Amino acid sequence: MLIQPSTFSRVSKAVLLSAILCGSAAATIENISFSDTRGISLGGATVASVDDAAAGLVNPAALGFMASKGESDVDNNGLGEHAFGWNMVEIGLGATLTGDLGDYLEILGGIDFDNFETQLDQPESVKNLLSMAGALGNVSDRDTIVLNASAGTAMQIGHFGIGVRAFGQMGGWINDLDLVRLGLGIAVSDIVDDLRDAMASDTFDPGSALSDSQKEQLRDAFNSPPVEDVINYIDSKVTELIENGTIGSGQIQAAIDTLSSIIENSGGVGDLLSNNRTSITGRAFAAVEVPVSYGYAVNDNFSLGVTAKALFGRVYGTQVWVFNDDNTDILEDSLDTSNDSVTFGLDLAAMYRIPKFQFALVGHNLNSPRFDGYDQEILLNGVLETIRVPDVVLDPQVTVGAAWIPVKRFMLESDLELLETGTILNNYNVQRLSFGTELDLSLVALRLGTYKNLAEADIGWVLTGGVGFNLWALSVDIGAAISIDDTVVYDGTEYPRTARLHAGIGLTF
Repeated sequence: MLIQPSTFSRVSKAVLLSAILCGSAAATIENISFSDTRGISLGGATVASVDDAAAGLVNPAALGFMASKGESDVDNNGLGEHAFGWNMVEIGLGATLTGDLGDYLEILGGIDFDNFETQLDQPESVKNLLSMAGALGNVSDRDTIVLNASAGTAMQIGHFGIGVRAFGQMGGWINDLDLVRLGLGIAVSDIVDDLRDAMASDTFDPGSALSDSQKEQLRDAFNSPPVEDVINYIDSKVTELIENGTIGSGQIQAAIDTLSSIIENSGGVGDLLSNNRTSITGRAFAAVEVPVSYGYAVNDNFSLGVTAKALFGRVYGTQVWVFNDDNTDILEDSLDTSNDSVTFGLDLAAMYRIPKFQFALVGHNLNSPRFDGYDQEILLNGVLETIRVPDVVLDPQVTVGAAWIPVKRFMLESDLELLETGTILNNYNVQRLSFGTELDLSLVALRLGTYKNLAEADIGWVLTGGVGFNLWALSVDIGAAISIDDTVVYDGTEYPRTARLHAGIGLTF
């Protein structure tokens, strides 16, 4: 029997569109503490050693030690010399791939969906069906591609700081993937006949991938006269897919679950494509913040700081049903509606220093700034449905840091975020452990770092680095980050799971 090519290609596009959706606005998967180029170069380990106008966002307590007259044996990194600083432009771009979506896209990218224009009695179509079932059966809302971008400027005048920064978060993911209502319109007996025809034209070895319980699951799905030969053929094709790396052993059960569901629901009224509930959920948040900071040095060793931020935020969201006859432009619909909010944020910080060592404790967004969501009406095949776009809350984060500064031109620091903070993605959190080191050679500053998200296991250590060029008061900085032990393969090319690039220009007097 004929398999409708649009059925499978459109289901696969549901996964691909979740990636495309993320590319339509600035986004970040991680929290917002990468506020400047020096910060990303050092893996985010800067709260105890920040020495420029970024202090207002990173650690306002450092402002208390700036513009201080006189010599001090505890002014390890020369903060007292900074009477005025201006980070004129800071720009950051990056991308992160969460979960296993890269593997699934590789599988779907390797399938020639034109083969579905032929009969299911073709061996290649059987392999495509099984590999697709293995991929789509494992897709969850944790499998996401996200882009990130930020831009800002910051100024330090004595013990005060002020700035403007734009940042955002965005994610798109498959919601309730429906592999039941695929509109095949094929009776189970016809599926069995087609698979036997494929066997007759194929040369294959006995399979060993399916367990006894998985074979029993297929028997129940077919619910027909003896089909052991068909089940053995399916086992053989699944084994081939595992041996050539198309699917992993951990995807077998999902493939069998999906295939069983397709078989059990094939040919019925509920199988019609117009009833399919596969949808893409899009969530986005963009904001502009205006921070005003002040630092007060209690004495030469101890300083306190505060940053109050006006926040102008916009919440975006949509849920797009892939098989919605009324939907003509998914990307346009994803940004058609939004809700604006104005609120404020509060950061508090403390810094303690002794000769060669500095310690910091910083709390960001301690008041949990909230941006209101909204209800949105979506036209689904002629019927209005209401979805709720939830509020966006910037979770509080408390960071501790310690820096060793044996001489003014060398620094080694480690930071730890004490709390897990949420992101725009469902059930995906961030809690970083960071390390960074800097060697200032006067005209050139060399920086290296690394960080790891302790809250999630899908991405390992990320290597960071950067260089700063200093010409009297002018500085030009470039920083980058790339995951070093986690890559995904798509279309024969390896890509890192996360990558970032930042650049900035500043003045210091």
